[in-house]
This record gives sequence, C-alpha cells and structure tokens, in this order.
Amino acid sequence: ASNPAIAVSRDQRPAMLIGAALQPDQQPARWDAHVAGYERVFEPLTDAFAARALAMLGPLPDLALLDVAAGAGGAALLAARQGAQVTAVDASPAMAARIAVRASQAGLAVTTAVGDGMALDLPDGAFDRGLSCFGVVLFPDPARGMAELHRIIRPGGRAAIVTWTQPHRYELAARLRAATVAVCGAPPSGDLPAQLRFIDPDRLRGLLSDAGFRSIAVETVEAALHAPSARELAASLAFAPGMAAMLDALGSDRHAVLEAFTAQLLADGHTGGVSLGAVAHVAIGDRT
Repeated sequence: ASNPAIAVSRDQRPAMLIGAALQPDQQPARWDAHVAGYERVFEPLTDAFAARALAMLGPLPDLALLDVAAGAGGAALLAARQGAQVTAVDASPAMAARIAVRASQAGLAVTTAVGDGMALDLPDGAFDRGLSCFGVVLFPDPARGMAELHRIIRPGGRAAIVTWTQPHRYELAARLRAATVAVCGAPPSGDLPAQLRFIDPDRLRGLLSDAGFRSIAVETVEAALHAPSARELAASLAFAPGMAAMLDALGSDRHAVLEAFTAQLLADGHTGGVSLGAVAHVAIGDRT
C-alpha cells in the first residue's frame, strides 16, 4: 500500500504560488478541482508519452525514482509496475491524495507527497532516476525545477522530462481554436500557454544542460487522445484549470463553440470513438 500524502516542501508557501500573473495551470490549488476529469480524459494521453520516457530511463527494477509534478499518478503507477521504488510529488493536495488511493488499490508501494518541485525537501542524490511529464516545463521557474531534479539524482543517474512540441499538431487544441474562430470570429485570447515554452528542441536541451545534465537526447513521440464520442469529449474539455478558464471566458458563446467543436468532429468522421493526435518531446540527460 502507498504511504499517506505528506508535506515535502522547504517553504510553507510553495514557490509556484509566489508572484503574480501565473496562468491557471501554474496554480496548484486550482488543480484540486480537476483530479477526476484529468485522470479520465487526459491522463491516458500523457501516459503514452510517460511510457516512452520510462523506457528511455532504462530498466527500473529496484531503482529509486522521483516523479515531479506527478498529477493523478499515471506515470508513477507505470513506473511502480515496472519495479521502481517510486516517490510521487505534486503541489496539488488532491492530486497527491489521489495517487495514494490509486497506488493502494493497485497494491503498489508508491510514496506520495505534497510539495513544490522548485523547492524539494529531499536529500541530494537520493534517487537513481527522475521524471517529470509536462511538469517542470510548466513551472514559473522551470530552470529552478530542473536544477532541483538534477540535485536529487545521484551521480550516474538520469532524468527524463516530457514537453509539448509541434502545437499545430495538437489536434484537440487546434479544433477547439477553430470552433472558437467560427463562432466568435477570433481565437481564444490570452498569453501563450507556459507549457509551450520548450517546443524548440534546442531550447529544451538547454534547459537540461544548464541544470548540469550531460549526454542529452531529445526524441519526438506521437500519441493520441481517445474519447468515447465527440459529444462526450466536448462535455469533458474542462479537465484542467487552463481549459476551464478558457471555456469560462467564452461566456454566452460557450455552448455554441462546443456545438461547433462537436459538429466538426462528426463531419470529419468521428461518429463513434474519437482519436485526436498530439506530439511531444521526451528529453533525457545523465547526472555525471
């Protein structure tokens, strides 16, 4: 069984919450309301990228692995099933609690913790492997998060992180944007999502290199988001704080946009199940 969620932050005010102008997805407290939706709708897609990252990390039996910004625990559970001794950290208490429940139900020994990935209260060199799927790249200070991941890995260990790339091929977002333009005459407003800061492979390599990692490799991985139907997917799009905020910003146009989104999926042949493509980069580096 997994351990109860425990505090694992050096600062009682997580660095993610310090400062202004944080995007919704960068505010851990907002994620508490999206645990079930994220796990059901989006985690199967992120698990496909996580599976590749774990494969690149090499055989995992008996290795200590830290999963930073672990979400609802999909990647952590995959690693535990491969024999890793997993510690999963997330800044959302509800996410960390959900990981503990899922691990216990699966009979997996996963240590869960509530903590800030930019200020981990964990010893230097305590882990053999590190992982962060769409986590470090979302932090307000990703360089600090990457440096922390480097610090907690022992010399000779390695870490892998996952980030988005080729956003034009993230079909869910592209279709929702097209539906918004069709109804409102303009795309959704707002800043570029923080998750897209490292779509360029050279910049991604630089993030790892600047933290001290060496022998860095970046691999492009394609996967798909699946849903039972177009209408069910449209009803489930508020699976993350950023998506929920964007839909809320549509105001009275929200229903029409979702109807346009659904109609276009059906027109394109998604009359049964839906499968929408996405592309990510998996970057891996060694701790020398």
